[in-house]
Amino acid sequence: MHRFRIDDLPREPWRNGAGWTRSVCSREVDGQPWWRVSVADITAAGPFSRFEGMDRIAVMLSGGGLCLSNADVRLAFDGPGSVVQFPGEWTLQCDAPALPTQLFNIMARRDSAGVRVLLAADEPLALPPGGHQVALALRGRFELVPPAGARHILGAGEGVHWQSQDAGWCSAQIGGGGAMVWCALP
Repeated sequence: MHRFRIDDLPREPWRNGAGWTRSVCSREVDGQPWWRVSVADITAAGPFSRFEGMDRIAVMLSGGGLCLSNADVRLAFDGPGSVVQFPGEWTLQCDAPALPTQLFNIMARRDSAGVRVLLAADEPLALPPGGHQVALALRGRFELVPPAGARHILGAGEGVHWQSQDAGWCSAQIGGGGAMVWCALP
């Protein structure tokens, strides 16, 4: 189990050099990228990197309106908690965001087992079993409870990555107005 804070993750330049990312976790199979979870910092207009054979899911963590587009498609984030899904092959241009923006990015090979993403707010969430899992508090505070062991309190911008086939993890909001994103990866 690995606990992290977004602000403590080292920044790396995007593959296309047009922005910054913070890697949360990743997996390779036979030397090939299988999936990756990261947080992108977006402050200006520019191209989005292409990732052949990958499907992408992005959740806005912070910021205002943001739009990714090309001649055929327009993908809009309307605020924190907005979710957009798209093929990694698409050539997309990012408009200048209304505010400095962070996106929680999940990329997985299209031929891998499915990726699951859930957003939790007011209701407790029972997390299904799965290989690798990541939970990140978008705002407010959450308690993450494993089937055995210590409970984890996550504040905004804090998360945990674990690998488990065990069912029984659950989350509960502490106080009101919170939101958490969770994903399971093969």
